Amino acid sequence: MTARIATLLARHGRFRIDGGSLGLPALAAQAALVRMLGPLSSFALAVLLARSLGAAGSGEFYTALTLVTALAIVAKFGLETALQRFIGMAHAAGDLVMVAGFYRQALITSSLLALALAGLCVVLATPIAGLLFKDTTLAPLLRILGAGIVPFALLGINAAALKALGRPVLGGFFEAAAWPLLTICTVGASVHTLAHTTLIIAAICLAAATLAALLAYIPVRRLLPSGSLFKAVERRVPFSSCRSFMSIELVNYILLWMPLILLPAMAGTAEAGLFNISHRLAAQLGLLLLVFASITAPRFAAYHDKGRHTEMASLAGHATRTMLLFAIPPVIILQFWSEHILSIFGSDFVAAGATLQLLLIGQLVNLASGPVGYLLAMTGHERQLRNSLFVTATLMLPAAMLLIPAYGAEGAAATASLGLVFHNLMCSHLVAKNLRLPFFLAIAR
Repeated sequence: MTARIATLLARHGRFRIDGGSLGLPALAAQAALVRMLGPLSSFALAVLLARSLGAAGSGEFYTALTLVTALAIVAKFGLETALQRFIGMAHAAGDLVMVAGFYRQALITSSLLALALAGLCVVLATPIAGLLFKDTTLAPLLRILGAGIVPFALLGINAAALKALGRPVLGGFFEAAAWPLLTICTVGASVHTLAHTTLIIAAICLAAATLAALLAYIPVRRLLPSGSLFKAVERRVPFSSCRSFMSIELVNYILLWMPLILLPAMAGTAEAGLFNISHRLAAQLGLLLLVFASITAPRFAAYHDKGRHTEMASLAGHATRTMLLFAIPPVIILQFWSEHILSIFGSDFVAAGATLQLLLIGQLVNLASGPVGYLLAMTGHERQLRNSLFVTATLMLPAAMLLIPAYGAEGAAATASLGLVFHNLMCSHLVAKNLRLPFFLAIAR
């Protein structure tokens, strides 16, 4: 049954790099839809768990999941990006044996790192629970979700391999949407048979991530040479850039979710639950940036490589203005009807109105700044992007220590928005300095 599902997914996710079965516009549209499906399915899962567990229970679950996700990023060691680069080159050259060598080395490395980190999380669950929640009785939750470091890491590796092997739609689905959708289906199917405590939900999440990782592995193996046929590769070749890739992804993730990790110990799990829902609701605006980036980022790289500065500026300005145009209606709705919308998640979450409005400020600045981060990454300025993330995260920590104990979820929201504003202003300055584009991309023509 599992093999049949994977085969069907592989067929529907297939395209030809040479422009065969799917044209580029159709492929871009499909990739964008899949890219949106990930955050939307994660948000739907957050709604389901908020109604099932309440503010405190969902705060416990998502704080633990955030820590586990960060550890899974460490376990992947930047291999996702490296695989897309090196497997992509080997696949384009028709060297499937070299592709298999890169994949095998990445899979072994990530598996070992994930097992080590999962083991530490399980063994140290009690002191971590005391530090994170000030409640050692939540150690079982950390043990269950901690075991998920392994499937989460392997899911990312297999998704990256699928994208590099010419299956971007299928790879994007497994990367972003597979495990939330499987979790939603399992929770929904068991609503009348199981009491949905945080531990039960954690176990379902672990099972869903494991199944998703297995389903992603099957089509990868079908695309690679059978048996033990592979070509050994020098370790330094695919791994030389991994540390930078991992640090950028990890710091970016911490930048987004540092307030949530700090909230339970500083203000309580109920405040963490309020912030989590508000953050995920406001972050839906960020989908606009992700969708536009999936189409514009490669074009930024191509324009920069060919010296077509005018076209790059025009594309950046048009994308920024369009994103703002699409963002205005939902921002107005969320600002003026925030309490009614939050009541959908349960009566506990109505109190998060001010938290949501503070987070919307950061998201508006994020969209108004335009795709500045992608411009830096696509034009060879990724180190400056990384440094901006490091500086922002460093400044956010004292702000969080000051604001969260005093204001709870609202203090966390203020910290998150301040970080987002500061990072975007820094990136706008770097884009203006290095690429000679306007500081405000919306005026670029």
